[in-house]
Amino acid sequence: MSLNLLKPWINPLLVGLLILFSLPLKLPALQQTLESLLSFSFPIRLSLYTLLLPPVALFSMVWNRKRAFEIWQKLRLPLIMLAFLFCWMWLGAIMSEYPKIALKHSGRYSIYLLTFFAFLFALEHDSLKKSGQMFTGIYVILMALTFLDLHGKTNIPALLAENGLHIDLCSRSWSPPSSFFENRNPYAVISVGVFFWNLANLRHSWILSSLAIAAASYSIVIAGSRNGILTLVLCLMFLLILTFKQIRKARTAFIIVLVAAVAVGIGYYSLKSQTISRTNASLNRLLNVNTYQDLERMEVRFIIFRAAIDLGLAEPPFLGSGTKTFGHEVIGKSNALAHINNEYFRTRFNSHNAPLTIWIEMGWVGLLAVLLFLWLWFRPALRGPPLIMMPMLAVCVGQILDYFVWEIFFMAFQSFFFAYFAAKMNFGESSSITETSATIDQQDEA
Repeated sequence: MSLNLLKPWINPLLVGLLILFSLPLKLPALQQTLESLLSFSFPIRLSLYTLLLPPVALFSMVWNRKRAFEIWQKLRLPLIMLAFLFCWMWLGAIMSEYPKIALKHSGRYSIYLLTFFAFLFALEHDSLKKSGQMFTGIYVILMALTFLDLHGKTNIPALLAENGLHIDLCSRSWSPPSSFFENRNPYAVISVGVFFWNLANLRHSWILSSLAIAAASYSIVIAGSRNGILTLVLCLMFLLILTFKQIRKARTAFIIVLVAAVAVGIGYYSLKSQTISRTNASLNRLLNVNTYQDLERMEVRFIIFRAAIDLGLAEPPFLGSGTKTFGHEVIGKSNALAHINNEYFRTRFNSHNAPLTIWIEMGWVGLLAVLLFLWLWFRPALRGPPLIMMPMLAVCVGQILDYFVWEIFFMAFQSFFFAYFAAKMNFGESSSITETSATIDQQDEA
């Protein structure tokens, strides 16, 4: 009897564990104890996502193994493309000029793939609502801790250190909060995704979703990320255009989107924060730009853009330079970036643009495979409500002027958004929504 009561909650609990074990938390106390007992030094720092995330992800897939045929039947083409992409990544890493770096990070990216599959298996129709509530609840709790930290009521790194944990965040002496993300930009972009995700699921849990929308909105304001603001504005523009086209079939959705857009606009002009101040300053500087050289003087990322394109055209990449080697390949070989050609920037910098980074690291074949996968995954959204694809669009748009694949917690949220979209469109209630939408279109044509 107790097992029957627990069974509907197993997949939601697995979803919660997949999110929590993706936190970028290192385990120094445990590592020191194990190394002392085993008289062996681990080549990597032990963390939640290297030690606990893979077994939980594997358990999720084994527990839901009966869904494998259903998932394969519905998502065969994009999954084949994804499998090819990761095989290509490993081949590029093996052949790379920087094999130590490329192989290490290919292993890390493979954990992302495992996590994505685990979400895909765990997000099944019968427990989809509970899984969504679990995801939202975890986000709200983490943001509550972030806000308490921001206002000096607690200290996240100190709180973790007391329990033998460590988290790598931006320098807290000058940077706005990055929550449990390693950088303020992925924090802001994911908050945009959460904002739209909870708008789309508002009817499932008004109170919890409203709290998450408020927390995500406040996070965007305090993060200090211009990219977060840009992502929000672009996604709202896309959503208004797509929703306006479907206004006859989705008046309620259009009203919600319009109200959200007005609220964001009012908030932008009325709130005073570092995020909005930085965004306004950048907009004012952009108004004075006449040539691309003006952009390069404004920010180093534009020099990196040009250097990456020049290198890619001069030496067209086929296999690519290997995973997480963009800085070594471009900064190490570009005269224009000689002033930042040191170990720190070569290790930490990418192109600040997802397509450019993928092009250099995985070659033309890798870039085309990524774009084809995204097209195959997004294509069902053309048949359904536009709001349902906005979280996915947010994490993609947010990487036009940045690149977050290195950030494990960001990738966990991104995997959840993609897997939840697939569950809604192919296995959940939205599959019937899309059929209804197609029927209405046929009736209108008649």
